[in-house]
Amino acid sequence: MMRFHLHKYRIESELTRGHKHKLFGYAGNMLGLNSFHFHFFYGVCSYDNHTHYFSGITGMPVKTENGHIHKIEGTLESNVMHLHKFEGFTHEDISYFSSKQAASYGQ
Repeated sequence: MMRFHLHKYRIESELTRGHKHKLFGYAGNMLGLNSFHFHFFYGVCSYDNHTHYFSGITGMPVKTENGHIHKIEGTLESNVMHLHKFEGFTHEDISYFSSKQAASYGQ
């Protein structure tokens, strides 16, 4: 059985209006079991006095040599008359949590 875990991610958005945004954080709140699970992610990124919010659900796990990764894609919310698309993958390194830690995660 797969234990509760988090994946780091660091992704750049597409270039729009002459700039990009860097999205980074953790995909946590795992839902599912073993090779059939996904994670929720959300965050805020800022650049040049404006902010975009983002959130989503990762794709299913993609097996790698040392574990697995998840695809992350979406669109930064529209702000200042523009938006940005983003696409990438979580990092392969994951952090495991005990059931007690998982129960208190996000509270």
